[in-house]
Amino acid sequence: MEKRVVLAVVLTIAVIFLTNILFPPPPAPPGSAIADADSLLQDDSPSGEPLQGETDAETGGQVSGPEDRAAGIVETDPGRLPGVVDAIDHDTIVVRSDRYELRFTTLGARMVGARLLGYESYAPRENGDDRVQLIRSGDSVFGWRVAVAGDTASLSGRLFTVDRPGLTIDARSGADSLQMSYEFPGSQVRFVVVYHFRPDSYMVEVTGRLEGFGDQGWSVITSLGSGLPTNEKDSKDDFTQLALVTNGQAGGIESLPVDKLEPGEIRTAEGGPFYWVAVKNKYFLIALVAPESGPRFGGLVARGEQEEHVAATATSMPVPAGSAGFRFDAYIGPQEYRRLEAVGQDLEGVNPYGWSWLRPIIRPLVGIVMLILGWMHETLNLAYGWVLILFGVMMRVVLFPLYQKSMRAQMAQMQVQPLMKELQEKHKDDPQKLQTEMMKLYKEHGVNPLAGCLPMMLPMPILFTLFFVFQGTIEFRGVPFLWLPDLSLKDPYYIIPLLMGVSMFLLSWIGQRGMDQVNPQMKMMTYVLPVVFTVMFAGFPSGLNLYYTTSNIASLPQQLYLSKERQAARAKMASAAPRSDRKESKGRRAGIDRSRKGDRGKR
Repeated sequence: MEKRVVLAVVLTIAVIFLTNILFPPPPAPPGSAIADADSLLQDDSPSGEPLQGETDAETGGQVSGPEDRAAGIVETDPGRLPGVVDAIDHDTIVVRSDRYELRFTTLGARMVGARLLGYESYAPRENGDDRVQLIRSGDSVFGWRVAVAGDTASLSGRLFTVDRPGLTIDARSGADSLQMSYEFPGSQVRFVVVYHFRPDSYMVEVTGRLEGFGDQGWSVITSLGSGLPTNEKDSKDDFTQLALVTNGQAGGIESLPVDKLEPGEIRTAEGGPFYWVAVKNKYFLIALVAPESGPRFGGLVARGEQEEHVAATATSMPVPAGSAGFRFDAYIGPQEYRRLEAVGQDLEGVNPYGWSWLRPIIRPLVGIVMLILGWMHETLNLAYGWVLILFGVMMRVVLFPLYQKSMRAQMAQMQVQPLMKELQEKHKDDPQKLQTEMMKLYKEHGVNPLAGCLPMMLPMPILFTLFFVFQGTIEFRGVPFLWLPDLSLKDPYYIIPLLMGVSMFLLSWIGQRGMDQVNPQMKMMTYVLPVVFTVMFAGFPSGLNLYYTTSNIASLPQQLYLSKERQAARAKMASAAPRSDRKESKGRRAGIDRSRKGDRGKR
């Protein structure tokens, strides 16, 4: 293995493991578009009584409050407070389709359950339910608040009326809706929210309006819950990827890991207004998507809770004066790349692949890779395990010309090495002159000093892309292959990581064949790097290891071919050298041998 290869590998490891340490994300700047953090925390009373400045449900009065009151957007959901749900008689409405089962409560018109029927949960549950759940027990999504000027009315603990007791959606019935409304006592104002469902989609269109309010502008505030529950065998890995993600008009796609929030800490998302806001874990998400034309989400606020992996979140949307109300889409489902891509507004970027400085390069490649994998699985009717194997072979075939070009460029550089040494000796006291003559020498012989390195660096973005794609692709979740129970989990027997380490060693060993001299450090790396990578990849998803192992094995005949080509080129160079040079070289070797024999004799 040549020095350039070792350097590239070492740099790759350093980038993967040290970037987050050396380049941590900047802390949120003090101050933001949203006012003082203390004003954001306005909890509903556990007794169900109205907040200060709101209308008492029994005494009546206008929906108003002190003019100096801040319009906070984070609150403790009354559905999570003990005694509130039990204290108020409410109904639960179940909406079923072939894809999901959603549960709504008339207490606040909130969604209190989201069950994905097509996905198995691997996390043990007391009730024995084996389907994926996206809302924690006792938690909710869509805790509504209405903000007018500086006044806020919370509706999370208010009892809504509903137009039907339940709803079943299928292909025959087509799209349907669920309407829930609340009339403020002592006034003619009524808040109406309508959930529109589609039988073949995870999208729920949400619309709402204030009837009897006139043309005055207002804002609606809604919650995204407190974080998704885990549905995976490896809950630690799932919670590590639990994050709040936004796509801002100014800041682009930004992610805030929930485990970065301390209890009681408040973070406001920067870079808005936002095309969408979302809470996601490794494979699933709940996202609110603003319409392509119309108001965006004005803010997103998160507050860390005492409970681990929990953060209360809420977002706001302005309703301009004279408008009919608000509208946005809610995506409640899996992180399937093509499905998210079809939603638009770059929702497929909710799972940021790689680090921020790599994403402009990786994201286009992700789309291409996912398209190829999906086509191979669906069109060729191949299991995903065979898809990964075939894809690994294909990548090596595609990249082989680059490796061959790199090797030939290195051989061309070796041909001018004797002349280079003469220049170094001749101009050792004049670095500037030496540099000029070296460039002249390269030009005369048609040698590009970077030609040997660049072809090997070009595949790096592809390798990075595959690394991130295979770690978080839901298509591999729960998919068995041969002895592997799940391509998204590590190999329980460590067979694939061991094969990868062995194949990596063989590639290095074959690559050193035909070299005149091998640096001892390079030879040591031949043994060390396979061990390091084997240990490092042992805990990675078996699908990722399967791809890399297949790619290495497919590279063995290519490496043998390149090694033979390298040996043939060296033999040709030796035969083309002047006889005097060969005699001199032979004499130098004989002198070295005599010297070594003399040293052994002395010992």
